[in-house]
Amino acid sequence: MAPSAALPMTPSADAPRARALIPTVVLWVVLAALAPVVALRPAGHRAVPYLALHVALTLVALGLARLVRSSADLRALFVGAILTRLVNLGTPAFTTTDPARYLWDGAVALTGHDPYALPPLAAELVALRSRFPWPTDHFDVATCYPPLALGLFALAAASGPARAMLAWKSLIAVASTLTGAPAYRVASPAVVALLLASPTLLLESMVGAHLDAFIVLALAAALALALSLRWNSAALCLGVAIALKFVPGWILPVFVFRAPRKALFAALALAPLALSFAVAHALGLTPPGSLPNFAANWSFAAPLWSALYARFPTDDDTLRPALALAGLILTLALSLRRGPLARNVRDALLVQLIVSPVAYPWYGMSLAVACAFAPSATAFAVLTALPFSYEVIDRYQSVGQWTPARWPLAFTTAAFALGLGVDAWRAWRRRSR
Repeated sequence: MAPSAALPMTPSADAPRARALIPTVVLWVVLAALAPVVALRPAGHRAVPYLALHVALTLVALGLARLVRSSADLRALFVGAILTRLVNLGTPAFTTTDPARYLWDGAVALTGHDPYALPPLAAELVALRSRFPWPTDHFDVATCYPPLALGLFALAAASGPARAMLAWKSLIAVASTLTGAPAYRVASPAVVALLLASPTLLLESMVGAHLDAFIVLALAAALALALSLRWNSAALCLGVAIALKFVPGWILPVFVFRAPRKALFAALALAPLALSFAVAHALGLTPPGSLPNFAANWSFAAPLWSALYARFPTDDDTLRPALALAGLILTLALSLRRGPLARNVRDALLVQLIVSPVAYPWYGMSLAVACAFAPSATAFAVLTALPFSYEVIDRYQSVGQWTPARWPLAFTTAAFALGLGVDAWRAWRRRSR
């Protein structure tokens, strides 16, 4: 599974593996086609089958990573990737309310209003509320998404209230399918398989319809271009990811420390964000909107923050910046390690998830990309555990109560510890040989 391995251009020499590939791809597509079936279940009865589907797809993804070897294998994989996305174009985003908010914010921008200043309940938007589907929650909160993301939302919303969600899901499907393309020539087939088949990347894109589908495409391109030593192009791709959602800025130092021309890389990586903000302000928009409020108040499914907050409930104003500072210091230390860039990116993203007060399952999408390029048991374990926080959706959707259970926190912590133990054992075995 070495990311730097050359792509075999001859048919697979391992006949049993080759014979097993097509049935596994078919199983992958069949499982993916069950997501819309889960969505059709009554409110309050979706979490368990969705989590079972996630686990099953995880096993299939690991199987595909072991089976794919040749260019012919990869062609079959790409066909399967297209089908897994197509069967979910119409799947409602039952795990989240974010896509409805995306499209609403885009529609607000198209009317000439400022979604960074006007929440959905604003009097100025009464006419829009009468003709465009508006969000199902957070009515009193203005948007927090960066201007480049708002441009994508507006693009989908421009297709009209009846077609906007399909337009958005179609854009997501294209981005999700293309995520494996940057690695095709520069990484091993296993990397491509994980980029396309990872359930985190598949389900959070095609069921959750999250903006992060575009971010992970840009990040996959940045890592692949860095492997090819095309640092300027890698910087621009990373810059697009940062301009879409500020969080990828966390790994900017990891790339900068490895780039041969560090100042130029940093400048190019920040250029898309600066340009998109300049255009937004020229259009009369006022980003970042509610982002400071989100950073100061939101929390969900984060074991470390939850444990600390339970002990120091009155010190959250200190706790959040302290965690962020500790995480940044650790990330900078990780950035200085020699070895594969993708490994450092992976570990930095893992640190970011650990110190964040918010650990929504789709926040693991960038980690899933880095983990494809640099697999580790710890990252796989965390990615497998994060979706279990979706247990909250059943009660929320059936009776309107947002009451997250505590067991997903313990489960994620246990998964992290188990993965860390496996990685440590593997490292010990390598050193003892």
